Amino acid sequence: MKIDLTTNEREPVAFDEALELDAERLDTDRVVGSVAVRIEGTVRPVAGRFVVAGRANARATLSCSRCLEPVEWLMETAFEVELAHADSAPLDAELALDEDEMDVVFLDDSILDLEELAAEQVLLELPIRVLCDDNCAGLCPRCGANRNIDGACRCEPEPDPRWAALGELTKFGPDN
Repeated sequence: MKIDLTTNEREPVAFDEALELDAERLDTDRVVGSVAVRIEGTVRPVAGRFVVAGRANARATLSCSRCLEPVEWLMETAFEVELAHADSAPLDAELALDEDEMDVVFLDDSILDLEELAAEQVLLELPIRVLCDDNCAGLCPRCGANRNIDGACRCEPEPDPRWAALGELTKFGPDN
């Protein structure tokens, strides 16, 4: 859904939308499949700008960073975004923004895309590292088996190269 900001320069506009966001739009390394998002709130005109305040809820399947198993993720967040027309932004790219302009999103046109707003809120809330369990053992670097499943990996552990010199000493023991 898109909200035309030119039609509501005096009255607040409420919105309540359920959306499906594709993983390609978010982060394909962490997100598996589509993300169901519900975004609700109001757009209020304030001194020539607009303030969008509301809540976003999402349900998604993420991929564990260690073993790649699917992990259910729920998000609930409140947000507030200030919008302004691009013509009120500094024209020269060399000019610095004022302190009060640092948190303002400048729009090229007068349309607020709720799908873009929802995607932004989900990206801001996505965990940097997703784990299925704090004790997740991950995947075997040799065969790729999930180490969380008993018997899945039969690889011998690699010897620590830092101890290799001590292993050489056993060759020159008292029997030699």
